[in-house]
Amino acid sequence: MHRKLQVAAMLLALASSVVPVADAVADGRHPDGRALQSDERAISLDEAVARAERRYKARAVRAAEKRNGERIEYRIRLLADDGRVFEVRIDAASGRED
Repeated sequence: MHRKLQVAAMLLALASSVVPVADAVADGRHPDGRALQSDERAISLDEAVARAERRYKARAVRAAEKRNGERIEYRIRLLADDGRVFEVRIDAASGRED
């Protein structure tokens, strides 16, 4: 029983350290507080693909990085189980879906 409490406390401490990082990135800042540069990415293309696949329970068939001026976005084409093909766009600097 004591071991389970130790593991639970460790997981809780780990989870609480992740939330400030996610909040900082969503606000356009690095976890260390400095502002993200326009060419910096909060998430990689691979991470964006993994998030899209999990969220939509679909398989990525194509992924590309596109620039719109200073803004970088990931365009991910997904194939759903029912055969439907659709595209999602994720902002590289914030990690948010457009």
